[in-house]
Amino acid sequence: MYDVQFWTEPTKRSPVTLLCDEAHLYLPVRNDADAVQKQALGAFERIAKEGRKYGFSLLVVSQRPSDVSKTILSQCNNFLSLRLTNDSDQGVITRLMPDSLAGLTSILPLLDTGEALMLGDAVLLPSRIRLDKPVITPDSATRDFWKEWGCQPANTEAINLAVEALRSQTRDKPC
Repeated sequence: MYDVQFWTEPTKRSPVTLLCDEAHLYLPVRNDADAVQKQALGAFERIAKEGRKYGFSLLVVSQRPSDVSKTILSQCNNFLSLRLTNDSDQGVITRLMPDSLAGLTSILPLLDTGEALMLGDAVLLPSRIRLDKPVITPDSATRDFWKEWGCQPANTEAINLAVEALRSQTRDKPC
């Protein structure tokens, strides 16, 4: 896709944004990458550094910014950070901010669901914002533990089947 943008006549280019979700899994810090990852990482780093000239950009999403390539993060213009409790992840966001505003990152572990810290070219000053709830709620894998523990009895049959599957190391249903 990047090569197509590169070779397209500039007046005929349409902007392209490539969404890189869970980026820490395949855009790692270079020291942590194996040979194959380093080759792929080189291509993504080139896009991050040169893509804007050709109307190509990356949207990098990660729960672990400290595990994402520093080269790629350094080329990002805007950051939207949800709750971060890990010190090294908070440090990445702190280093992105001007020294006079770095104290704002102390709110990162305190952000509630739906709150974020936004900083970069898109906003005049780093700001704490609340995101709108989606009209159609996602089918999230996050379980509501308090609700389930408080209102539903334990499913002992499912637990017994899981223990038996663990013992036999098979997911086959019993006859």
